[in-house]
Amino acid sequence: MVKNKEPEGTLNTIIGMGTRFEGSMEVAQSLRIDGFVKGTLTAGDTLIVGAASQLDDVNVTVKNAIISGAVKGNVTASNRVVLESGSRLEGDLTAKLLIIQEGAHFSGNCRSAGRMQDEPVE
Repeated sequence: MVKNKEPEGTLNTIIGMGTRFEGSMEVAQSLRIDGFVKGTLTAGDTLIVGAASQLDDVNVTVKNAIISGAVKGNVTASNRVVLESGSRLEGDLTAKLLIIQEGAHFSGNCRSAGRMQDEPVE
């Protein structure tokens, strides 16, 4: 993972509406997606998936995820995932905390644990 001296939670990467990205991306802090993404995404903090966005055949590894759009693939969050009203997640999900708002759609397997395997014990 790329290390950065920016404060935690800093949004430093945006994939805008109308943008198409295929491949592997690693972001030190937070990432917002409003376009189309296919591939592997890793973010040191939060992934925000906008309402008009589409993530297809993805593998996502983040600290937190806030999903308003459509995601097909696997999501692993070391902290929490929020599926907002109108969102769609099809795939396997692993997170400490899962929040599903009314009107969200989730289809897949979910693993929720108090502590992730790779997380050090404090």
